[in-house]
Amino acid sequence: MHKKEIAMRIRTLREERNLHQKEVAAVLGISQPAYSDLENGHTMFTAIALDKLADFYEMGLDELLRQNGATLNMYDRSSNGYNAYHMEHRHGMDEEVMDKFLSAIQANTEMMKVLAEQQAALLKLVSKNPLEH
Repeated sequence: MHKKEIAMRIRTLREERNLHQKEVAAVLGISQPAYSDLENGHTMFTAIALDKLADFYEMGLDELLRQNGATLNMYDRSSNGYNAYHMEHRHGMDEEVMDKFLSAIQANTEMMKVLAEQQAALLKLVSKNPLEH
């Protein structure tokens, strides 16, 4: 998501709640003209400002940034712990795309296990003393 998309999302949230720029600017501790520049995409929201806005609008940061999109949750260790990211199914997410994504993660995990086993075997061979034979 680039700054124009973030700005449009933030503006939509403000307008849906019938708030004025001055009110939201006060939440961020900035002037209304500075907030206007943010909301129009002329300047970029900082991570701190986005976090404050997420709290203000009573939503998670991912929800603030991804209206009707897939949500990334770094703390969900589902799928047998193989992937730290869990795609949450939301409005219009195609099941087939989700299945392909999860299959790719699973295949990648299996390949990583094979590589780890091969590396361990190689290290065992390399670490043997040639004089022991």
